[in-house]
Amino acid sequence: MKVLMLGRIGLLDARGGDRVQVENTASELKKLGIDVDIKTDMDFEPKDYDLVHIFQLDWTPETYFYAKKVKKAGVPIVLSPIHHDVKEVKKFDDEFVFDFRRISKLFFRDQFRRDTFKNVYRSLFDRRKFKPTLYSVFHGFKKMQREVLEISDAVLVQTVREAEDLKRTFDVTFKWEKVLNGVGEAFIKPKPFKNPFEFEDYIMCVGRIEPRKNQLNVIKGVKKFREETGLDAKLVLIGKASPMKHFEYNFLINKLLRKHKWITRLDNSINYSDLPSYYHFAKVCVSASWFETTGLTSLEALYCGANTVAAGPRAKEYLGSFASFCVPDNVESITEAIKKEYFEPRPVLDEKIRKEYTWQNAAEKTLSVYEDVLSSMKPEVGETINKKPKSSKKKK
Repeated sequence: MKVLMLGRIGLLDARGGDRVQVENTASELKKLGIDVDIKTDMDFEPKDYDLVHIFQLDWTPETYFYAKKVKKAGVPIVLSPIHHDVKEVKKFDDEFVFDFRRISKLFFRDQFRRDTFKNVYRSLFDRRKFKPTLYSVFHGFKKMQREVLEISDAVLVQTVREAEDLKRTFDVTFKWEKVLNGVGEAFIKPKPFKNPFEFEDYIMCVGRIEPRKNQLNVIKGVKKFREETGLDAKLVLIGKASPMKHFEYNFLINKLLRKHKWITRLDNSINYSDLPSYYHFAKVCVSASWFETTGLTSLEALYCGANTVAAGPRAKEYLGSFASFCVPDNVESITEAIKKEYFEPRPVLDEKIRKEYTWQNAAEKTLSVYEDVLSSMKPEVGETINKKPKSSKKKK
């Protein structure tokens, strides 16, 4: 079986959750005998592949052009929308925007028009986005996303809530399967742990330095925790900053970094295989994002023995009783969740969970969907198929 994975423009330029998902799923599928290519532009021939797997529906007008090209060629489409709750995104845009995002908030109340406006701004810095963005202005961004869902042969969601929100938001029915994201081999069989700092039992937050990830409120929450407990708890921020894109937010973060010497900030140039040590010597990993699909950092932290704080109902579906949950816009809520987890014993994951939340398991379920889709693509009477999908061998 030969599969093409299509990601958003710029996917491979920096580390992000969707890139982690694409690369790890592809890597594990290759171990199962599947021939996988990854592309992030329109330079592909669909008929060279048995199936095309498209990633990302939100904020990416190019996804529509991918799907239309593949559909026209008669090749089956599997979609991983990596879809965020529109209500959560709108709340974020209404209450916690910085920089030029304030303009979209001022002129548009509809979230899809806001997203279109932001794409116009992004296309000024990345000409590859100009054509799909221009098309979305006239055709309608929400309509484009709905059409992608309608022509996909299968939709892979990370949570049941994701599927429910897609149906509610776009008023469309589609065939979906739940495929859990997981952690990589570096977390399942980590190298011997080595403390990267001279201190331990610190509080940790992993993610790009941007408003959505909510580091400002995390810092405020940790400050309040230190004041209430009297502990000299350190905060470690790991994530790449984007001064051009989020200049005001980064200015505020840097101001707090200069003021509070108990904060250590590292960019994401850390080797992926070294990350488990950073998690292991933390006591609590905080993800207080305004919106996420699930939040991979919380899973990675649990595998490495750190307690977790997360936000949102989708994280609850994933993490259950293994985390405390906070409200992103409530510093008191963040503080209380940190306090609870800081004084809790470290997590002990049972074998069932360790086996379930892995990229190997995700790849096996994804392959099962591929095979179901291909087996359902039967020719009409009198029609012939030029190529036969090759059966794949699964590892036992």
